[in-house]
Amino acid sequence: MLKSSRSIIDYIPRFLDYCEIEKGLADKTQKNYDHYLTKFVSWLKKIKKDDLLPHELTADDVWAYRLYLSRYTNEKGHPLKKVSQNYYLIALRALLSYFTAKDIVSLLPAKIGLPKGFKREKIANFLNLEQIEALLSAPRLQTPKGLRDRAILETLIATGFKIRQITSLNKDQLSVIPGKVLPHVKEYLQTRKDKNSALFVNYRAKKASIGGRLTARSIERIVNYYGRKIGLLFLVTPETLRWARAHALSNKKIKIQRPQTHKISKIKNYALINNSSIIPSKVSSTWNAVENIINKEVLWLKNNIPVLPENYKENPPFLKYDEIILRKIAILIASGRVIAVELIAENNKDLWNSHTEKSNFKKVSRYGRGWHKKMMDVIYEYFKSRGCKVALEPILNYGRADLEIYSSLNNSLFIEVGTVSLFKLWYNLSTMKNVSFLVIPSENNAIEFKT
Repeated sequence: MLKSSRSIIDYIPRFLDYCEIEKGLADKTQKNYDHYLTKFVSWLKKIKKDDLLPHELTADDVWAYRLYLSRYTNEKGHPLKKVSQNYYLIALRALLSYFTAKDIVSLLPAKIGLPKGFKREKIANFLNLEQIEALLSAPRLQTPKGLRDRAILETLIATGFKIRQITSLNKDQLSVIPGKVLPHVKEYLQTRKDKNSALFVNYRAKKASIGGRLTARSIERIVNYYGRKIGLLFLVTPETLRWARAHALSNKKIKIQRPQTHKISKIKNYALINNSSIIPSKVSSTWNAVENIINKEVLWLKNNIPVLPENYKENPPFLKYDEIILRKIAILIASGRVIAVELIAENNKDLWNSHTEKSNFKKVSRYGRGWHKKMMDVIYEYFKSRGCKVALEPILNYGRADLEIYSSLNNSLFIEVGTVSLFKLWYNLSTMKNVSFLVIPSENNAIEFKT
């Protein structure tokens, strides 16, 4: 392990990129870490230690920071709640874990203890198809508010949008709404006579007049209200609805037709290749042979697709649902319904014709951090220079991809840069025909799935 000459504060942006690219943490988690570490940065500056190096942070410094949090009050004189104090410490501990992972000498994360009982087990509650239908039927469609609420629920379930994407939608963005949901949204909009650009707006409690754009908190209340209305015994959140239909459909069986393994293809740089030459392996169709193939594909997916949460390989028993989805993707590959190809650049160089070494590309990505934004620009320019049409954030059967490539050589190619949701990948591989998905974990390799 090395003693770094870079300050702790300088490492924080790198830590956040690490959370996105290598750990595949959700945007919300990354933003929380960023938010909670901001206070640690301000404290370091306040005590004149803004140039503190990772190996210089001591247990005494941590104790002083804990005292600072416990005695902190905001401009209204309100102190930090105990649970909030712990979140600030969790973010700092995650930063120390990053130093350990990168072989940088620092205080051990275990030195930052949390009160006993703070970690509470979170139980994931999912809806079945009957509950989804009941939820969508719950709003009163005789009122503008009821029509709005049904449109919100339908949009959440059908698109997989995050709550911030729902709140930011405008009336002139109906092209991003799936066709089966669009009639519900239009029926709601017919009740609107206002000039507010927001798609989903607030209705004032005592009047029928229109208020401002709905907030994330308001949508959370709406979703929870209808969950209680249909008698669900657990809290329903927008995040629950994002995955509701995919989870409900994931119980369906997939019939194995003919076993096959993935193929590794070494290419100079990426092109819209024709995979018709990839022939399924002729192997025994006995159950043991099929199981062996499926298990090999699961292992390959684990090691190559950047989707898995922190500590997945060390703690698989705690993430059994991810194991189920991985197995379902593996069955698609083993059955021949999906062809999976690992693309590796020759001599482990750039897969994108050295575009990653260039700069001054058109800035196309609105989301993500450092590496993700860079690769979005690289891939966008790479395909544009080859005469392809490139669309940003195309709608899939479930959720969105980062890019869609149109070419006269083949059908649509959907691209995911960096991490990709297991739910979304499986669902779209299962339901979309004659398309390709390209998952890009680095500059010199990619995984292509062809349905």
